[in-house]
Formats: sequence, C-alpha cells, structure tokens
Amino acid sequence: MPLKIIGAGYGRTATCSLRTALEKLGYRTHHGRYLVLGPTEHIDIWTRAYQDPNHEDEWEEIYKDWDAAIDWPSMTFYKELIQKYPDAKVILTVRSAESWYNSMCKTIFKDIFHVKKDEVPHHIWRVSELCRMIMFDGDEADLENPERTKAKFMKIFDDHVAEVKRIVPPERLLIMQLGEGWEKLCPFLRVDIPNEPYPNSNSAKEFGFDELVEIVRNRELQKSETSGITEIKEPSKVEAVQA
Repeated sequence: MPLKIIGAGYGRTATCSLRTALEKLGYRTHHGRYLVLGPTEHIDIWTRAYQDPNHEDEWEEIYKDWDAAIDWPSMTFYKELIQKYPDAKVILTVRSAESWYNSMCKTIFKDIFHVKKDEVPHHIWRVSELCRMIMFDGDEADLENPERTKAKFMKIFDDHVAEVKRIVPPERLLIMQLGEGWEKLCPFLRVDIPNEPYPNSNSAKEFGFDELVEIVRNRELQKSETSGITEIKEPSKVEAVQA
C-alpha cells in the first residue's frame, strides 16, 4: 500500500500526538510504539535497510498494512521513502533542540537504550539494538553528565531539521511546531477539522516504557502456553500511555 504521509521528525517531537491525530483522520499510522508492541515487526528488514545502502526494496512488506509512517524507525529513512512514494506528503514535527534533548534523556536514552538483555523479552531487546543503531549510529547521551553531550545532540537535532527543509520540496512539506494542531494539520491534508481537541499525550512523565515491556512479556507468555496466539489487545489503561 503506498504511503500517503511520511514523518521526518525525530521522536520526542509530539509524534505520538500526531499519530493519534492521523488515526482519528482515518490514516493507519506506523509509529515507534508499534515497533515495540508489534509481534510481526520486520526488525531484520529495518536492519538490512540501514546497514546496506544498496539493499533490496522491501518497503512494501513493511508498510503493507499502513498508509502513514512517522517517528523512528521510519523517519531514519525519510529520504529514501520520499523517493519511493513521490505522492506522499511529509510532516516535520519540531520543538526547541534543548527541550528535545532533555526529553530524550528522560525517556529513550534512559529506557530503550539501556535495557538489559536478560531482563526483557527477546523482542524488546531486538528493538533496543535496532534503535541504538539507527538513531544516532550507536551514539548516545551521557546520562550521568547530560550537559557533556548536550551541545552535540542539539546540533544533531538542528542539522536534521535544516536538512529536511533543504531536501523536501516545500509544496510537500508541513512543519508542525510543538503545540500546533488541527488548524495546521488539516488544511495541509485537505480534510475537515474534527470537532474535538487535538490530541495531547506522551509527556516524558507518561512515556510508559515499563508498561509496554509488560504487554510484550505477557503476550510472549501466553504464546508459549497457547499455540496460535499472535496478537493481544493492549489493556485500556495503557492505551492512553502513548509511547
């Protein structure tokens, strides 16, 4: 299925609120949350795509059930995806580089980058390995002294934003600042504005990585006890914890 929307913004730039908004508008939206939760996620394909610039085109396999893709890991490949799907619109979510870095240190750098192999389900470990590889070529923040790596990652963030603005044709690109909502998004997509507030979720305090690990752990336990189980719905209390 051809992608209609490609997200070029880093995680921790309100991509989860955007995911919820796009789903409310009818787009089946791939997001890093589903990479963590999905029992059928194609981690091997993501890995091949990153490690081999001349890799076989396997994007249709990844996106066969989706028509929008935002957040990591998709955004890592935005340059390739905008060539593959020339009619897709591109959304770049942004915030200040400093606030982004502080949020990363409280969430992704702290949780996903530092899982221990013997303490999490195998799928979570593979997701962690993939994220460490594709996000910043294995580089990460110094959590014991965040100020030491702050300037470096702020520059990485600002350079990425500048690159997207330079590469993506302006008629295909929407830049959404933190706090912007339906009034910015819907005209760009040429859809009506819903009669409800724009989603606002997944602050650093709501990241909920431990809850996601428990969902995967319980699913794997049930699979080992009952053959043929491939998917389990998330508990309603976790649905609001947008990762």
